[in-house]
Amino acid sequence: MATFKQIGDGIFIGSQPAQQDLKEAKELGIQTVIDMRMPGESHSSNEEMTKLNGLGYVNVPVNKTALSEGQINDLDHAMERHPGPYLLHCATGARAALLLSLSRARQSGWTAQHTFQEAQGMGFNLEDSDDFAGFVSKITA
Repeated sequence: MATFKQIGDGIFIGSQPAQQDLKEAKELGIQTVIDMRMPGESHSSNEEMTKLNGLGYVNVPVNKTALSEGQINDLDHAMERHPGPYLLHCATGARAALLLSLSRARQSGWTAQHTFQEAQGMGFNLEDSDDFAGFVSKITA
């Protein structure tokens, strides 16, 4: 799982997993994959590929240009209702980092700057995207 980074106890984050990544995820004890890609964004079914590897699957579709607080709620609910450890992914991992950082920001009362720093620690610069930076500022205001 070279394309994934462990972000604390029980959470891994990264880009679109390959079949081998999902096999390794299962071996590491990951139980649920949370996919933030939009329907039709990938060439094959992420749900089917995930379930073939014996992992639970949840889709929290995130359109970069239509970000909403409901997407953060959907991530929180997915993590409350499905067993961890978790593998969070999208195409590059940036949307996954965005939602996870904002979920933590809401729970902990972080400022926008702290949220950006947390995402940077995950390996993602949310300030490079006007859409992401604006959304972080809106949610953490």
